[in-house]
Amino acid sequence: MPSWSARLRERKLDLRRRLAARFVSDRRYVTKLYRDASGRVPDLAHPSGFNEKILVKILGDRRTYLTCFSDKLRARQHVARVAPSLLLPALYWHAARAEALDLDVLPDAFMLKANHGSGWLRAVPDKRAARRDELVRLARRWLASDFSIVGREWAYRNIERAVYAEELLRGEEGRSPSDYKLFVFSGKVRLIQVDCDRFTRHTQMLYDEQWRPIAGTIRARQGRELPAPGSLATMIAAAEALSLGVDFVRVDLYDTPAKPLFGELTFAPEAGLCKFDPPEIDLELGESWFYPRPAFDRERRPNAVAPMSAEPALEVGG
Repeated sequence: MPSWSARLRERKLDLRRRLAARFVSDRRYVTKLYRDASGRVPDLAHPSGFNEKILVKILGDRRTYLTCFSDKLRARQHVARVAPSLLLPALYWHAARAEALDLDVLPDAFMLKANHGSGWLRAVPDKRAARRDELVRLARRWLASDFSIVGREWAYRNIERAVYAEELLRGEEGRSPSDYKLFVFSGKVRLIQVDCDRFTRHTQMLYDEQWRPIAGTIRARQGRELPAPGSLATMIAAAEALSLGVDFVRVDLYDTPAKPLFGELTFAPEAGLCKFDPPEIDLELGESWFYPRPAFDRERRPNAVAPMSAEPALEVGG
């Protein structure tokens, strides 16, 4: 568990965010976040880079599917219907109250998560070594928190909050499995981000849709070049099926011996604050938005932003 000083810092940060949510407009708030991260003010009137276009989406896109798919429990239902080629992590338990957590009904190892935020998770590799009161306290804090105030992502605002326990995924030698993040624009995969050993010696590689390596990273140390996974074609087909009718979504998957396993759907990676190295990747990826062409060629074309009024024809269960 975090130290007392870390918890105090977290509570102070949450208080500042809550006050900002009441008194600072979304536009001013995301502008400050972007300026603090990049050293310049975003051009929200004429966005060019990927991050700027994500900010425009955060500020203006209010389509209901964003809420449905940002809910990590409801997204599972959509994946099961639309992309049956993907496995889903086993879901062991979910509840709207933290006090309902019953370790006796859970397997020895599991992952505790919240459905209405990002990064709210706790790996429990051995429940016999876990303290239920600490897990309940953590889950209670998640349920009391509004993730939409962190980066002003409206999609999280109206999710019916819950905590849940699902399968703890393990890769080689018990490490976290490699994470494949597919950036999909208007139904076409344009970038594949591969993260290895995320919780220990985190490294990353970027590839285009044909598994050609791209020099650069997004907030991580560059790793070694990897062979394409055997299920790459299945991953791409599933990600493109899940993005049907959507301007942009990142589909997170894991490769398993059986078939790819679903992670989550993300509509605003890093809340529009991705740390691209080199920065040119931000512009190249931004240019691919709405153009049916490879993202990383050198042909420059006008930039475009999604029309925010259209509602994609997607069936989302409750």
